[in-house]
Amino acid sequence: MSRASGEKRESRASLLRSVGFASLAAAGVLVFGAGPAATQSAPAPTADANNAGAAAAANAQVDDVTVTARLREEKAQDVPLPVSVVGRKTAEREHIERLGDFAQKVPNFVPYVTNPRTSAMSIRGISGISGGADGSESAVGLIVDNVFYTHVGFQWADFVDLQSLEVARGPQGTLLGKNTTVGAVVIHTQLPSFTPEASFETSFANRSRIIEKANISGPIIDDKLAYRVTFFLDKSDGAINDALTGADLLNNNRWGVRGQLYYVGDNFTDRLIFDRLRSDEYNNYSGVIGNTFPVWANGAINTTYAQNLASRLHIPFLVNSPYAPVLSRLGNLDQRTTGVSNEINVQIGDNTLTAISAWREFILHPRNSLGNNYTQISGNAFDVKVDQYSQEVRLASPKDQTIEWQVGVYALHEAVSSYQHTDYGYQASQWLLNNFNADPALLNGTSEHTDGKARTFSLAEFGQATWHIDEQWALTAGLRDTFEIREGSDFGWSSGVYTSAQAAAMQTAAGTTFFDTGGRKATRNSLSGLVNPSYKYSDNILFYGSAARGEKSGAINTAALPVFDSKQNFKEWQPVVTKPEVSWDYELGVKTNWLDNKLILNGNLYWNDIYDFQSILVNTAIVDVTGVPLRKTYLGNIGHVRLRGFEFDGRWNPVERLWITFSGALTDARYVNYKNAAPPPDWTWPASLNVNGVAAPLSVDLSGQRITGGVAGNSPVAPYSFNIGVNYELPLGRIFEGIGGFADVPVTAFTYGNLAWKYKTQLSQPGSIYSVFQPSYSIVNFGIGLRTDDERYSLHFWAKNLFDQRYVTAQTIGTATTTGSAPQTVTFGDNAFRAYGATLKVKLY
Repeated sequence: MSRASGEKRESRASLLRSVGFASLAAAGVLVFGAGPAATQSAPAPTADANNAGAAAAANAQVDDVTVTARLREEKAQDVPLPVSVVGRKTAEREHIERLGDFAQKVPNFVPYVTNPRTSAMSIRGISGISGGADGSESAVGLIVDNVFYTHVGFQWADFVDLQSLEVARGPQGTLLGKNTTVGAVVIHTQLPSFTPEASFETSFANRSRIIEKANISGPIIDDKLAYRVTFFLDKSDGAINDALTGADLLNNNRWGVRGQLYYVGDNFTDRLIFDRLRSDEYNNYSGVIGNTFPVWANGAINTTYAQNLASRLHIPFLVNSPYAPVLSRLGNLDQRTTGVSNEINVQIGDNTLTAISAWREFILHPRNSLGNNYTQISGNAFDVKVDQYSQEVRLASPKDQTIEWQVGVYALHEAVSSYQHTDYGYQASQWLLNNFNADPALLNGTSEHTDGKARTFSLAEFGQATWHIDEQWALTAGLRDTFEIREGSDFGWSSGVYTSAQAAAMQTAAGTTFFDTGGRKATRNSLSGLVNPSYKYSDNILFYGSAARGEKSGAINTAALPVFDSKQNFKEWQPVVTKPEVSWDYELGVKTNWLDNKLILNGNLYWNDIYDFQSILVNTAIVDVTGVPLRKTYLGNIGHVRLRGFEFDGRWNPVERLWITFSGALTDARYVNYKNAAPPPDWTWPASLNVNGVAAPLSVDLSGQRITGGVAGNSPVAPYSFNIGVNYELPLGRIFEGIGGFADVPVTAFTYGNLAWKYKTQLSQPGSIYSVFQPSYSIVNFGIGLRTDDERYSLHFWAKNLFDQRYVTAQTIGTATTTGSAPQTVTFGDNAFRAYGATLKVKLY
């Protein structure tokens, strides 16, 4: 086949990709770096003719990526919406591979990736499901290679061979995948190449860490069919060692593979992707930091965890540091994700038809501990299986028309199995019955089970159009109608119970030994919409505004329980299906560029009201044998949440080859109507400690309060945050030419640094007499290295969290009467431990 023919095919494929955004490889465009994200555009080529490598070095700094949040390749500065992008070169250079890494580059984006089931992505302080809820979808959607991922478990991944990551803020749904109410994260990986290429990358780091990556791509049939295979392996010792089991907690032990086929026909393209991720890690860890609070909020003296250990088990309190755990029966978390997707783009006249078919599976088998401090009381875990099938078909007009439009349909079927088991050890009866002389055989080896199911069928029609009224004014409007059926149930039973004494002990421990919610079903028709005017004042200034409505159907509470009073009389069921969640969002922003694109400044104001916000709640109507509420969690609704704030970002190229990127956010996230919140732990004293006959409240009103940690389902929100990054490259010429051979090429030195700062956040619940804050902190990343200007070889040294800032994202303050775990624990944040190493990358051809 001739070169001309091949070029025509590539031209046709490029047209298809530009509309269907199967590719992100357009060159020479600006990236909206709403944070020290990707360096955006190339500086002017150097005029120094003696420096042969200068132009190549400059090009190596930039990310040739585009924004696709509107399903079209566009310059980010031309998109009248708040969208942030991190590109391939930035991700490779700075070892940005997991969602937690991206948080240090994008404002108001905070993923909490603690383990495969309880991960959550937060935008503007809202995630909706932090803490685990298998029947719920996140308020923030995740879309990878045009496939919408429903369950939070799909967020547990290393995104290697990355092309770009976009964070679109505000409700999505009139175009992107499924309905979301706060925003969406859009990830693209690299396409197969028709030019043969292969590379490998190896990294060695502290804690015996090795990271291996390999890519190979090339044609199978010239100009028609290409393949790409990507592999990674990440293994390391843990940051914390358990003294009893020897387990390396918070370690790395994962691998993944992705295979692709890409076909280019005369009027269509087809991309087939298979991926597999496997991890086997001790990643589910919260560390003990101290004893129970000494005094209840009413002034009564509390029986502390240390005192309970002494009276119930006759053992001392030994573990009060998160860095010295003693965990019994500890196992790892076995997680597997498998996916297949196929995207076809067909040219029909001037329009493009896109069809995306996908299946994904998520499997998790956690093996959690029975207790810390040498105890073997109880351990709780969720075995989860998710199957997701989706089909999307859309038709899009060409770009650069007076009216540009896209219409489509989206169908989804999802089946979730959430199997919870609480396993009791030989000290369970002593602890839970508050009696050292209790028979250990009563509960040893028994288990409490719940089998939650959630099923979703969703069918949506959507459309969005942009009317370019003149050269300055444009109006975008979109509408989505979604019909959805949600079904769910929960069934509970006890195993290993053979005697009446065992049954009585299990009744005390679990509250019930058998229940069945029966199947529940909810049908919902919901509307999402967008109105988005923009005004281009000049080539340098773009003003925009938007009003958007997002809605998602009621979630399934796969852990719904029966509620009993203190006399074990049945009162009610926790809801199996929650109310729908509705979001109204208003944005007003400006995008500007100055000094021939060497300086970009952007700002955005937002106001977002969310009604019937779906979140993890706490039911305090169930009490233990001493009369203290058991604080059973469930999935429910918060009446009204409001997000307000200001976001800014920019980048500056003050001198040649020096790029400075920056971003920041002022965030006010509050409960407007939250009248039935669970009280703080120190407000849940037992009835025997009532003062003047005043009982502990079963709920409190948090209306008007800031969203903080300490409230179930919520992560702390930093009111102020700021990121700044620097990237500099210096061409050195042929400094190794005396060696000869492969070394006789121009070389460039490079360095980068990034600082992500967050203001202090409250980890305790409002109203608690024990206020706990995470102090303000900064995470600093740094790297320095050399690469050849042909990009064949690269060697650099890097550090993440250079100053070893230990920060936490959650603190638990419990009552220490109903659980074997110590009541005061903390969960460490992503990248909370320093990592440093060296990376060698070699491009084989």
